[in-house]
Amino acid sequence: MMLNYARSEWYRITRGCEFYAFAGVLCGLGLAANLLLFGVGSSDPDFPYATVRFSLSNVICAPSLSFFVAGLLVWNLFSDEGKDGTFKNAVSHGLSRRDLFLGKCLVSTALGLICLAAFLVVFVGSALALLEGPGLEATGYLLQGIGAALPFTVACVVLAVAVCATLPTSWTGFCAWLAVIFFVPALLGSIGRFVEPAAAVAAWMPANFFSSGVLINQSGAAEFLWSTPWGLAKCLISGFAGIAAFGAWGLWRAEKTEL
Repeated sequence: MMLNYARSEWYRITRGCEFYAFAGVLCGLGLAANLLLFGVGSSDPDFPYATVRFSLSNVICAPSLSFFVAGLLVWNLFSDEGKDGTFKNAVSHGLSRRDLFLGKCLVSTALGLICLAAFLVVFVGSALALLEGPGLEATGYLLQGIGAALPFTVACVVLAVAVCATLPTSWTGFCAWLAVIFFVPALLGSIGRFVEPAAAVAAWMPANFFSSGVLINQSGAAEFLWSTPWGLAKCLISGFAGIAAFGAWGLWRAEKTEL
């Protein structure tokens, strides 16, 4: 039943325009950033930042952007279900709420990976075509960072699906999701400056360690948390723990949520 629902959601979304508009805007932003660097570099020969390394470093230095994009994607796909009756119709046709939750997680993750692949093709491809300097090394760094952040990005999708189905309005749900993924880690990080236990907890929150564990610049420096065995393990452990925790909460809430 869950796979049948996932197929029906896949059909619904791929026949609509929301997903393509979302992916198009994301790819357009990547292309526009490279066109801007290319334009400035063409008009000013001394402009030092019209390079592949600089362009890609803007994304390499911000792996947590993938968390934010994951949440936006889920809200783009499912935030109106409560308004148009899609959820109630699915339940009335005999689908369990757990099947609905798992199906949405599968569809969102698959579409997110497609969106990510499209963005990388456009962003990296336009950088290599328009900007100066070698690109193989920076591209490798980018792919490594995306791979390290991918488990928790999927966890963000799972949490977004759960919150989207639980809270009554999309705006309330998105704010709650932002609080869990970004605001709470930032708050614990601030408290951790004075309280050691809070610092220990904050150090394991991906929004914190992905923002502080990356260094890449035009001078050739490149240091990444995921380049060490312990750092990579930290990325993977926190990511899969997030999937398990958010998934368990989502399944529990699926049975408790009123139609």
